[in-house]
Amino acid sequence: MRDPVRVSVVIPVHNGERYIAQTIRSALASDLAELEVIVVDDGSQDRSVEIVRSMGDRRVSLLQQHASGGPARPRNVAAAEARAPYVAFLDADDLIRADKLSSTVAALDRHPQAGFAFGDFEHIDADGKVLEGPVLAPKLASCAIVSEPLGEGWRFISQKELARGLLQRNFIGTSGVIVRKSLLADVGNFDESLTFSEDLDLWFRLAHRCAALYREAIGHSYRVAPGSLTYTPTVRTASDRVRVLRRERERRRLPHERKQLARLIAESLATIGYAHRRNQQRLPSVSAFAQALVMHPDVRWVRALVGSLLPSERLIAEQLDSGGSDT
Repeated sequence: MRDPVRVSVVIPVHNGERYIAQTIRSALASDLAELEVIVVDDGSQDRSVEIVRSMGDRRVSLLQQHASGGPARPRNVAAAEARAPYVAFLDADDLIRADKLSSTVAALDRHPQAGFAFGDFEHIDADGKVLEGPVLAPKLASCAIVSEPLGEGWRFISQKELARGLLQRNFIGTSGVIVRKSLLADVGNFDESLTFSEDLDLWFRLAHRCAALYREAIGHSYRVAPGSLTYTPTVRTASDRVRVLRRERERRRLPHERKQLARLIAESLATIGYAHRRNQQRLPSVSAFAQALVMHPDVRWVRALVGSLLPSERLIAEQLDSGGSDT
C-alpha cells in the first residue's frame, strides 16, 4: 500500500536544466514528509528529463508531453495525476522554503472555508541572490486588502474581499499557491489557450467561489532571470491579459467594477499600441489605441493615437535621406 500523500507539488519544466534539480530538492527538503513531486516535461530539448530521472527519490515522478508553449497544460496534466487532497504549484526555477508546505496544509485543514492559500515571497536573480523581499506585502497594502488575523502569521481573506482586491492588481504569486484539488475540479483548471495571465484567469474564477488564506512570511523564492516567459513583456503578454480581463468583465455586474476592468483593459491595449509603434507598425498601433479609447476614454490614448498617425522622427529622417515622401 502506498504511503498517504498530503500535498502534490506540481512542477512544469521546459528546458530548465540549470535550475530543475535545485527546485525539486527544495520541495523534497520540506518538513512535511507526506508529499509527492510531479514534474511534467513540456517538450524540453536540454537535459531536464535526464536530471529529473536521476533525482533518486521515490516521491518524484516524471511525465512527458510535446511542447505546449506555456505552463498551463503541464500544470493541468500534473494536477490530474495528483493523489493528494492539496495541489501546490511550483515553477521549475523557483525555490520553496522547508516549512511552506507543512504550515499551509495545517492552515487549510483548520480553515475549510478557505479554498486555497498563498504567501509572500522574495525575488532572486539567476544566481540565487536576493533582489527584493517581501514582494506581496506592498501589493496587498496598495489594494487595501482587509483580512482577519488567524495566528502564526496567517490571515483570512473573505471571498468578497478577495474578489474586490483582484480588481486592483494581481497580488498572488503562482509558485507557492496551494489549492484544494476538489476546488480545481469545480472551477476548472488553467486555461490552456493562454500563454500568459493564465494564473490571473484562475484566481478570478476562484475569487468568485471561495475565501483564501495568506501567510505574511516568505514561503518561496521567485527567480527573475532572462529566458523566463514573463521576463520581457510582449504584445502576446498584453493580448492574453486583455482576454482575461474582458472575460472577467463579463462576470461582473456592478458598474464600478466594470469601469475598473475597462480601465485595466484600456491600459493593456495601450501597451499593445506602444509596442506596435516602436516596431513602426502604424496601423496596428492606431487600432490598439482606438480600442483603448473606446474602452476607457483618456487623453493619453488620444495623444498616442495621433502620434501613431504621424510619421516617426526615424521614418522622417529615412525619407529625407532617400529623397522620398510619405504618400
